[in-house]
Amino acid sequence: MSEPIDEDAYANNYHYFQKSLVVLGQDAEAQCQAMDHFNVAWEIRDEITSNGYAVLNTADTQLSEQQKDGIKRLLENVGSIPDSVINVPNSKAAHLQAMNDPCWVPLRSQAKQLISVLSTETDRVNTILHLKRSK
Repeated sequence: MSEPIDEDAYANNYHYFQKSLVVLGQDAEAQCQAMDHFNVAWEIRDEITSNGYAVLNTADTQLSEQQKDGIKRLLENVGSIPDSVINVPNSKAAHLQAMNDPCWVPLRSQAKQLISVLSTETDRVNTILHLKRSK
């Protein structure tokens, strides 16, 4: 029998994953601005993967199999971004060029779809986190 999950840890992990999904779903310019033009592709990939795996590792019954599968597919696809797109000089121009690489187009679409699939869970987690802040 597995141990009960820590709802606080899960809600926190989910919140940060959802925030990273929103950034992934934006266009290149908005992504660069959201990341303050610093290591944009690397940071987005890192935040999606670290937060995504944290959600999957703390999700028990909170997510449906469809939702978990959507997160897993996104993580696989983000993991296949070429190193040449991730490792670029740290300049605004280089980051904008990297984020305009065609490999991001399907990822942006996938992120937007996943945001929609996860919308009820996002609402539930937002309620949990709001209640904690009001204490």
